This record gives sequence, structure tokens and C-alpha cells, in this order.
Amino acid sequence: MRVTRRVLRRTGSAPTDAQRALAAVLDVGPSAYLSHRSAAALWGFPGFRVEPLELIVVRARRTPSPLATIHHPRHLPDPFAAILDGVSVVRPALVLLQLAPIVHPEKLRRLLNWFWARRLLSARSALRELDPVMHRGRAGTVALRDLLEGLPADYEPPASGLEDRFARILAEAGLPPMRRQVNLGDQERWCGRVDYVAVDLPLVVEVDSELFHSALSDLEDDAVRQESLERAGFVVARVDEHNVWHHKDRVVATVRHARLAARRLQQKLDRARTGEDLTGHGRRDRHQYGGSSELVKI
Repeated sequence: MRVTRRVLRRTGSAPTDAQRALAAVLDVGPSAYLSHRSAAALWGFPGFRVEPLELIVVRARRTPSPLATIHHPRHLPDPFAAILDGVSVVRPALVLLQLAPIVHPEKLRRLLNWFWARRLLSARSALRELDPVMHRGRAGTVALRDLLEGLPADYEPPASGLEDRFARILAEAGLPPMRRQVNLGDQERWCGRVDYVAVDLPLVVEVDSELFHSALSDLEDDAVRQESLERAGFVVARVDEHNVWHHKDRVVATVRHARLAARRLQQKLDRARTGEDLTGHGRRDRHQYGGSSELVKI
């Protein structure tokens, strides 16, 4: 079946996004690469579609194609391309730079987090890869550089959009930021990798996805891990996906309540630690105490 005068498609083959992208790349020629929004979609980022197709061409003369819009960049990083599902496509770092001038800063941040959570890049690797082409006057350079350089050195991207939404709820409510995806345990054993842990209090917040926390086995595993965390001296709060997306006031109330409980627990542990110091028994980190703790859940 003829797609264009230069590209044929086998009759009966199922049309896919990758197939349509490959047809456009083949039609333009060997110097063509899927780019911009089309590249973001092929990499799998939700919220973008492969079509209408966008390509970059790495040569002086543009080859027109009825299948795609063609961009002709002046400067490209090295390396700048990869092969994904058989299609020549620009790398995730270059996707960020291409989209920086045309998407909202919040969407650009989500795109960075999404790539980072899948180990496709990091802020450091993106800066290193793009620095040679992020010159003054290039569209999107300021927005992307501010985003990448404004992240703390120990920044960890949210593992999901759900956790990202939770972090933004905390920020909007003026609550202290929390560390993401932290391994916790007591002196004897590992308790688990938790979604969020407070920096200043013995507080853990788990953000329960409806997809991953509905089965009976998941609920039983959560209960065992929560018991371990409480024995290790943490207050454990849980918020569910529905409230994160639709009732952020409930999420804020839960976290505030949990912080109060954690502060009471910390004060109790501090008093116990002071008593140990006075009797010569030494000091231990507050998170290594077991005993009293509270469960906060909505």
C-alpha cells in the first residue's frame, strides 16, 4: 500500500503511532528525526500525541513531506538522537529544550520529572548534554536552565503523577516539603521504601494509588509495613488517590493532623532521650525508638 511516492506500507499491517512516525522519517530521508511533541509522545509521556508529526532534518536542504512538519535546527547537542521502536527520534534532553518555549512551565517540569523517574535523564545529565547549545537568545533556554539549575542537589523526582500532585498540595498549603522515596528501618531490619518522610519530624506519609493498593494482598502488605514503621518510631499517615485529585483540603488536614501527632511523639522521645543522658545510658536517634506512635488515616 502506497503511503507516499517514497514509502510503501505492507497491506494488512496494523497502523500504530510508531509506524506512522517511521513512515514520515523514511519519507523525508536518513537525516530526519522525530522531534518536539511527536517525540515526547513516542517516548511515552502522557498528554502529547504523535500526530501531527514533527521532524527535524539535519542538513541544509529541507525535503518536503505531506506527512510531517519539518524543523531545521541550527545547533544540536552531541549526541542528540536515539532509536526507539525502530524510529529515529531526538533524545529526552533535546525534547525538553524543544518544548521549553511552547509549553507551560508546569508541564515542562512534569516532563522533566517523568523522564527522570524512568532514568532517561537527570538535571545534571540534561545540563551537561544541552549546555553547548543553550546559548543566549535561543528560545526556551532561560526557562529550561532556571528549571534545571533551581533543583536542590538531593532532588528526587516523583515516581508518579499522583506523588507529584501531593507534593504540589503541600507547597500550596505552606507545609514543609518532604523527602520522596526513602528507605527506612530500625536497628534490626529494613521497614520499606516509603513515599514521603518529613525532614523535621518522625512522620511518614504514604500516597495510596487505587491501582496498586486495592487488592487484598496489597492491603495486607501495607499493614505489615506500617506496623514495622510504627515500631521504629514513626507516625504513619495515609492519603488515597481520590482525595489527592479531588479533595486536597482533606489531604492538607490529614498532613497537619499527622504533623501534630509526630511533634507530640518527638517531644516524648526527646524527654526519654534526656532521661537517658542523665542516667548515662547515651543517646540514640529519635527514629530508632519503638513504642508509642499514632496512625492517621482518612
